[in-house]
Parts: sequence; structure tokens; C-alpha cells
Amino acid sequence: MPIRTPHTHRTLVGSLGLPILAIVVMSLVPARAQDSVTGAPPVFSGPQKKPSADTPTSKKRPDIRVQSALVTTPVTAMDTSGEFVYDLSEQDFRILDNGVAQRLERFAPAERPLAVVIVIQANRTVAALLDQVRPLGPVFSGLMLGPQGQAAVIAYGDRINVLQDFTSDSDQLSSTLRGLTPQGFQSRLNDALSRAVALLEKRPNTERRIIVAFSDGFDAGSETQGDEVVRRATGSEVSIYGLGFNPVHALLAKRPELPPPGPLDTNVTRPLPPGSAPTPTASANVYDTPIPVVDIMVATGEIIRSAVASSLLEFYAGYTGGVFYSHWKKKTVEEQLSRIASEIHSQYELAYVPDTLAQAGFHRIEVQVRRPGVKVRVRAGYFYQPPTP
Repeated sequence: MPIRTPHTHRTLVGSLGLPILAIVVMSLVPARAQDSVTGAPPVFSGPQKKPSADTPTSKKRPDIRVQSALVTTPVTAMDTSGEFVYDLSEQDFRILDNGVAQRLERFAPAERPLAVVIVIQANRTVAALLDQVRPLGPVFSGLMLGPQGQAAVIAYGDRINVLQDFTSDSDQLSSTLRGLTPQGFQSRLNDALSRAVALLEKRPNTERRIIVAFSDGFDAGSETQGDEVVRRATGSEVSIYGLGFNPVHALLAKRPELPPPGPLDTNVTRPLPPGSAPTPTASANVYDTPIPVVDIMVATGEIIRSAVASSLLEFYAGYTGGVFYSHWKKKTVEEQLSRIASEIHSQYELAYVPDTLAQAGFHRIEVQVRRPGVKVRVRAGYFYQPPTP
């Protein structure tokens, strides 16, 4: 396992989130809209020309309309003792896109209803630990989901099984978790996360999208590669949180050998921007942008380089603005899950229209807080591919 080295040059960390198409009229105030291709980078276009005064017309000319990208990111603020900070104002925040300060279009407590997918490693390797997950239905219903939230459940091992679609019924959720049974020995984490994102992509944009994964944090046997998980989760504004199984220390000390590239790595039917032909070249332009090494904030509050994350789940959480608890140690799983629920309900939500879209590739998001002693956890950024002429 790589040794974590704190990064002392930054106290701030960002996260991934792909822009959502918005139409803005005159004042350029954005409004979110669902992209027509699930999980795919949207296409942005410039302003439509307004007719000149001498253009002959018998009808009233419409207002100038432009398509613009609205970037939204949840922000977790903590003081030096690790307690959440609730009393920050819009004036306390400064947000940068690729190092350029941006004007906030929206600032508010993150109070939208939650859509949560609970992802559980349910193979025979961790069979003895499933008893710690089976009683957690009331914790999810009472502390995380609230009266408007809904949850779905996915179990994975040799196969990916959707045990329950989205529901707000606490009794149904509890029954599903109590019925967990282990199967097989593989650990297809990447495939399970990809399936979870696919479920969340079908949810309304008025909901916040969350994955809570119970796993040892590693993958063995998936067709989906790690970079694809990052792109798809950030492109759909999904935050990933992890709670780490620890059946034996050896499982965490030795990373399983990754499988060879699977069909999804060469399949040209992966989601593409609207209007793009499904060719290998078009697919490569969207999916082959390198995942950059960034600073991420881990559960202890220290800043590390993403390349030295302890597991895949910590890596994914760092890029999407979530957090990964490697294992419970002295705290119970209920306490760690309650901590995640408290964080989700303590966040701020920031949105802006970037003026840096002339730059293709990865856009780094950084959030600065003017109050001394406050550090933040946010998305690392988003991927932007300009439209093809």
C-alpha cells in the first residue's frame, strides 16, 4: 500500500462535475436541463445572432438566447477540529475554474431531495461482515434520506444484482438489506458503480445523486475501467461515499491484479455527445482524455495526491467530492454512516457559468474560503469537449 504524503501547498480541494446544459435569456441566468444522452458530455454552442436593425421582417424578433454550461458542486466546510461549519455566507466563498475566478450564479444550503444507491460487496470473501450492513435500513431512512429521499440497493460479487429499485418505504429498504446473501468470490466494484450511476442518471435533476458503497475498495473481474467510472460519475453529478470492509488486513495490503481490457473499452456504443457519430474516433475524443492527478481530502482531513489513494473507492470519492472510511476501527459502521449522513446534510451548493470553455479537457475546480481555519471538500473538476464544427 502506498504511503500517503500530505500535500502542504494547498488547503483546498476540488471535485469533478460535468456541466449541465442550460438556456439563459438576456440576463444569462442559467436553468438546468436534462442532457439527451445519458452520462455523456453535453455539446455547447455560442449565442445566436440577433438580426440587424435594417433586416426586413414582419414579425417581432425574439430575445437573444444562448446555450451555456452551468457547473454545480456541493461543498463540505470543516473547521480544524473536523466539525462541520454551518454559518458561511456567499461572500465567504471564491470559486475558480482552471485557476480563473468565476461569478457565482447560485449559492444555497444543499437541501434538494436525495436519490441514493446503496452498493454492497456481497461475495463470500466478506460474508461474515454482511451482518454489520443488514441492520442499517433505519439509519438510512432516519438520518440520510429524510421524508423526500429515495434509495435503491445493488449487491455485487460475480454478478451485479439490483435488489431494489428506488423507494421511500423504510420497511421495504430494511427488508432488502436484511435479506443480503453472499455469492461467488469476484469483486466487480467498477461494474457495480457504473450500474449505480446508470440508475441515478434516470432520476430528476431536482435531486442530489449519491452512492454509498460498502466494499473492501478494490476491483477484480469488472469490464468497466476506473477512468470510465470517474468520467461517468462526474458527468452525472454523482458523489461517491465509501465504507470499507476489512475482513483481513492482507486484503487491503495487496491490491488485486486488474483484469485485461474488456469489451466496454473498445465498444463504440458508449454514450457520446448529441450529434456525434458512434465511431471509435468520436468515442476516443470523449473518453480518452487523461484523468489528471489532483489533490484530494481524505477522511482524516489531510490532503493527499490522488495517485496514492489507498483504494479505488478512496480514489473515486476524492474525485467526486465524497469520502472513504477505510474501516470502522474503534467506531461502529452505524457511527461512520451517521457521519456521512451529517456531511451530506451540512453541505453548501455552489453553481457558476464558466468563462473558460475555450479550453478543452479537464477543468479543475477550486473553492477558497476566506474564513481562517476552514477547509473544504468539493468536486475535483469536470471534463469538457468542445463541439465538433
